[in-house]
Amino acid sequence: LSEDQVVQLADGIREDARWLMGMVENILSITRIDNDGVKLVKTSTVLEELIDSVLTQFKKRYPDQKVNASIPEEFTSIPMDAVLIEQVIINILENAVQHAQGMTELSLTVHTEGGKVVFEIADNGCGIPRERLKSIFKDYFEIKDAPVDHNKKSMGIGLAVCASIIKAHDGEISVENREEGGCIFRFTLDEEDSLSEQL
Repeated sequence: LSEDQVVQLADGIREDARWLMGMVENILSITRIDNDGVKLVKTSTVLEELIDSVLTQFKKRYPDQKVNASIPEEFTSIPMDAVLIEQVIINILENAVQHAQGMTELSLTVHTEGGKVVFEIADNGCGIPRERLKSIFKDYFEIKDAPVDHNKKSMGIGLAVCASIIKAHDGEISVENREEGGCIFRFTLDEEDSLSEQL
């Protein structure tokens, strides 16, 4: 093998290992959430620290992909399982990298609204086929046209995990295509003060 072929082979192995690691993380998350004997443990998490951790992890996996991030200037704390919420954000960001053909911009925006913290991940890629929008958060195994080749990175199971995690946090998650092109994933979580007032 030539030096270039060895490099390509090593890159391929590295990419497959990254995909496998993500798949294992997803499956473990589903197991944690779907197991009736396991309670979701929420701890107060500072939004800025959460986003810093997400961007650091994402940059390690995709060093060439820039993410335009914007969060509130005021201190924001959210009760959550931080590891799982990080995975939601990373899954959606990775989904854009892997599937949003033609994408040149990827953004992560967070704002507060009526006691809720709203997370938005948007891209300017090819968007999502209309017929897929309603079923995109369903379990991977329910999607009849789910691709079997590894190049598709099993998008369905990652988004199914995202929906399960947000539901377990009593939040809401949705996706829609943008008029200007691409799509936007949006999910909400209770802000710390809002939860305290209810208690």
